[in-house]
Amino acid sequence: MKKTKDPDSILLGRRIRTLRTIKGLTQQKLGQLADVDYKFISEIERGNMNPSFKVLVKIAHTLDIDLPEILRFEQEISDPKELDKRIKLILKDLSADKLQNVLTLLRVLFPVR
Repeated sequence: MKKTKDPDSILLGRRIRTLRTIKGLTQQKLGQLADVDYKFISEIERGNMNPSFKVLVKIAHTLDIDLPEILRFEQEISDPKELDKRIKLILKDLSADKLQNVLTLLRVLFPVR
């Protein structure tokens, strides 16, 4: 549990914040349920502190997710160029049918008005 501000810690913090928000939990509630001080949760989410493995396990359990899910940072990329690159990489080898499925999904998620 050392004080940091490296890019990986920032990504981890954003990921935990995203997962916590999806579950509708405040930092206080996550801390209470995971038996971790909510101030430490705040420090983790800001990328200021690295949690121990034990704390990560507690957070994952509380969020009702598998531990590896916490480390899936794709959803936390904020650079538009990097996002564009990764999307193109995924789409480039899809068949026409799968591309149609992607388009349908996008239309459901983001209806054009």
